[in-house]
Amino acid sequence: MYYFQTHKGQVRERNEDNCDIFNVQDVTFMMVLDGMGGHNKGDTASSLAMKIIKERLLRYKKFRSTFFLRQALIRSIKRANREVNKLGSSLIEYADMGTTIILAAIYKNKVIVCNVGDSRCYFYNDDKLVQISEDQTYVEFLYKTGKITYEEKFTHPKKHILMNALGTYPTLSIATKIYRKKLNKILLCSDGLYNMVDLEYIERILQKDISTQKKVEELVNLSNLNGGKDNIAIALWEDKQ
Repeated sequence: MYYFQTHKGQVRERNEDNCDIFNVQDVTFMMVLDGMGGHNKGDTASSLAMKIIKERLLRYKKFRSTFFLRQALIRSIKRANREVNKLGSSLIEYADMGTTIILAAIYKNKVIVCNVGDSRCYFYNDDKLVQISEDQTYVEFLYKTGKITYEEKFTHPKKHILMNALGTYPTLSIATKIYRKKLNKILLCSDGLYNMVDLEYIERILQKDISTQKKVEELVNLSNLNGGKDNIAIALWEDKQ
């Protein structure tokens, strides 16, 4: 079972987040993209990137192996990067636009996760939610290099500065990992969720005996109740077997 939803939040004028979940044969794809650039730039970047990636993945009749699937994901994301960058470089109104992307492909007993930026992937198992992706931000870099403490990450004035984004440059670095683990749930989200709702409250909602749709709707509502300072995008997959 799966469900996804976006919301513009309580502060922003536009919704620049996009998300989707779809199937190609025996593979389930999940995507969350958080556009950046202001005005209509972020919305254009995230929606165009998502459209290109989905169209390219839907062309495949079958994915023969995990290696083949991983290569298809990387090629699709890099194609989207080129197209977004091309548009941003050719039209002044789209200059400097870009988007994050977190993508999970569920294939048999494996999950491939591709990450650019600071949208996140969480795995849920044994009543515990664990962040799998690593935020590609300036503050995360400072923390990893010992310049700031873990607690300082949450209050640092430059915590929203990205070190990597899709579309801002002609070439792109994509963090890709393959996990061989049976999971109960996979949650993808933009920072509009995790900056507004503490992890323990997200866990509580995921533990409820309600539909996948209701869980996503509760997460969106709680983000808005806590201030809704940013756009919100959530994609949730649950193994109901």
